[in-house]
Amino acid sequence: MKKNKTKNRGYVLKICLLLIIAGSLYLIYHFLDLHQLQEIDPIVIIPSISFIGSLSWFIALILNSNYAKREMAQQQRLSMWNSISYRVKKAGETAFNELPIGIMIIDDDYKVVWSNKQAKNIFMSPLDKLNIKTLSSSLFKKLDNELNLNNAKGDDKEKIVQFKDDIYGQIYNVQYLIEYRVFYFTNITEHEDLVDNYMRKTTAIGYINIDNLEEALSDFDVQERAEYQGKIMACIGEWANEFGFFIRAYNDTRYMIIMNYEQLVYVMASNFTILDDVKVLVRTTKLVRITLSIGISCCDVDMKTLNSDAEAQLESALTRGGDQAVVKIGKEVHYFGAKTDPIIKTSKVDIRNKSQELQDLMRNSSVVFAIGHKNIDADGFAATLAIYRLAVSLGKEAYIIFDDKSCDETVKRIYHQIEREHQSLMNNIIHPNKVERYIDNSSLLMIVDCQSEGQLSDSYFIKKFSKIGIIDHHRQGQGAIQNPKYYYCQPSASSSVELIVELFEFCDEPIDFTEIEATWLLLGMVVDTNNFVYRTSSKTFEVAAMLDKYGADMGIVKKYLRENHQEKIVRYELLQDLEILHKMVAIAVQKNNDMILDRATIAKVSDELISIEGVELGITVGLIGENEVGVSARSLGMLNCQMIMEKIGGGGHLNNAAAQFKKSNVEDVVKKLKAVIDEYFEKEVSMKIILIKDVKGKGKKGEIIEVPAGYGNYLLTSQSGIVASPENIKALEREKEEENKRQLKELEEKKELKKRIEETEVVIKAKIGNEGKMFGSITTKQIADAIKEKLGVDIDKRKIILNTNMNALGTYEISIQLHKEVTATIKVHVVEK
Repeated sequence: MKKNKTKNRGYVLKICLLLIIAGSLYLIYHFLDLHQLQEIDPIVIIPSISFIGSLSWFIALILNSNYAKREMAQQQRLSMWNSISYRVKKAGETAFNELPIGIMIIDDDYKVVWSNKQAKNIFMSPLDKLNIKTLSSSLFKKLDNELNLNNAKGDDKEKIVQFKDDIYGQIYNVQYLIEYRVFYFTNITEHEDLVDNYMRKTTAIGYINIDNLEEALSDFDVQERAEYQGKIMACIGEWANEFGFFIRAYNDTRYMIIMNYEQLVYVMASNFTILDDVKVLVRTTKLVRITLSIGISCCDVDMKTLNSDAEAQLESALTRGGDQAVVKIGKEVHYFGAKTDPIIKTSKVDIRNKSQELQDLMRNSSVVFAIGHKNIDADGFAATLAIYRLAVSLGKEAYIIFDDKSCDETVKRIYHQIEREHQSLMNNIIHPNKVERYIDNSSLLMIVDCQSEGQLSDSYFIKKFSKIGIIDHHRQGQGAIQNPKYYYCQPSASSSVELIVELFEFCDEPIDFTEIEATWLLLGMVVDTNNFVYRTSSKTFEVAAMLDKYGADMGIVKKYLRENHQEKIVRYELLQDLEILHKMVAIAVQKNNDMILDRATIAKVSDELISIEGVELGITVGLIGENEVGVSARSLGMLNCQMIMEKIGGGGHLNNAAAQFKKSNVEDVVKKLKAVIDEYFEKEVSMKIILIKDVKGKGKKGEIIEVPAGYGNYLLTSQSGIVASPENIKALEREKEEENKRQLKELEEKKELKKRIEETEVVIKAKIGNEGKMFGSITTKQIADAIKEKLGVDIDKRKIILNTNMNALGTYEISIQLHKEVTATIKVHVVEK
């Protein structure tokens, strides 16, 4: 740059000189007659030329001076710019390498392409071309999960995903700039330690409820009741002692517990084993219907609020069907247990009270609306119809809120039939976008077959209702509508139709159903029970019998459930390529992404999966809309598909659950599902094993241990243990009882032998040398032989304890370990032979 400027300046000076010379020559030409140049005196010409030359050099000197000044100014400015650039560069390098923030850049293949000094210190590695998949599996797993969530939400690629990670014992806040693939690591260990120390002392209050105790003990006499209650109380008390928290009984069925966050973490880590311990206990008795429900709250609030929140968590556990623990820490809710079907409630009193409560609520409302979940199925639609008929029987204006674009194929068939043949009913079916026209301050909205606002097809109008009621047969999950005016949930019920029709038995007015409407209600029950296979009870068949009296026709039900040829083909295609996980979970995945499947189709595929031998859980994944993925799960009861679906944002029952994902694809959903299943098997699926031999690191023969299912199968196949079934547990208890009796008998025998030994003295003769010294020493075998000769009792020479060498004549007191609790002392006289 500098050379170019100097060269340009030289060109300018030369041009200026040429112009001056040309101008001078031009003046000479005018003032002198060039034809007479020869006659001109050189003395005249020379001064003229000298003058022109001097003038030229003078002008050139001025120009050169100006250019020199400009050049100097430019050089000074350039020097200043170079100095600033250098300093900025140095400052940047210092910041990158010395500030306590790790910076790392990766490429598309997750390989490190650049890292600063702090990042290298964090990972204790040069980091050159290392792949973060191998560098830190935890970091990669969390990053991958965050990126999948980011894609699922359709967030902007410039967004920074953020999470925490433990790297070599230090906690870091990790920020990842997606577009530029840059990591920032900030050490927050001290902050996390402070938070952890604070949280560890945060108080937690909880309640334990013994489910169904009164009903289970109703047939026993006073002595048996006291015996069984004592066993349960002892089991709960041992659990409290194990973790060191406070527990106090309110009454026979409810206990209050107080602990801190630190203790709660340990209890959660144990996965609330008390739930299974109680079930193992009652399996050996007649109390087969007893389970525990636990609700705990741990928040930084006043004690009154904390206590109320704990009661709310217990209520949540009970409404979800019992046999589980619900723990709320801050705003997060955690669920444990729920490995069995909910206990069936048989009290007619409760049903009558709920029926009367609902009727009173409807009578005090101006208009009654009934709505089910989006993509409504036969049970949901039939439940809205049942609510509609109940309201009409009470003389109330009533409507069914229904969107024909958000329902399965079976319900579409029903709706088209209503359009053609049942105009009076059709007049009372309204689209969600027209609901606001009919609402007033006293309107009642009854939500059936679901409990959360997000499950409704169009929920914007919900806030317009001052009165909301809920009837559902699913366990309550996160996001449920809080504080409804009416709430009736029984997870033990087969369907929402079953719950509502049960209420009809105690209605003040007769319910008027047509035969086809009764058939639709029966259809809802058939669909939700898979032809009365799942969750059926005596109540289920009682309701079905009641609908039969209304004229329900099972033949027509079967016609509604018929499939077309194409649907059959799709089902068989899904069943052709299965993947089996953990030897008992079958997953069917849609391969053709160009086809939209009906929700009923993927549900039927899952039903067929669990008919395969060895499969305990069947899951089907497929597209149910544009960029919308549906997941349907069915279980035979050993594995809880509801818990798995809840972890991915769905819900349902122990053996029937589902989930939906918008703005997603099948591959991402399957990947997330597999991760949840692996976690479920790692934390939830376990086996109780009775060890029949000592297993290093696990336990001794006769102990009952709980291990992951995979390791449990290994213990069974290696003949190191047997399943802790009720029969085997009873057999083990009998063996222990017999062993205790044998040990007691042995102890008494050893005590008696001790008495005999200590009343006896034995003499052992030894050879003596010329100088009076013994040859050798008396051995334990000689002592044992002497005792046998004297008492006729065999004594193990290894049980004889010699604290000194018996190498001289004299009397010795020798200890004999007859039993771990019995030690005898005998006098031994060593004499000359």
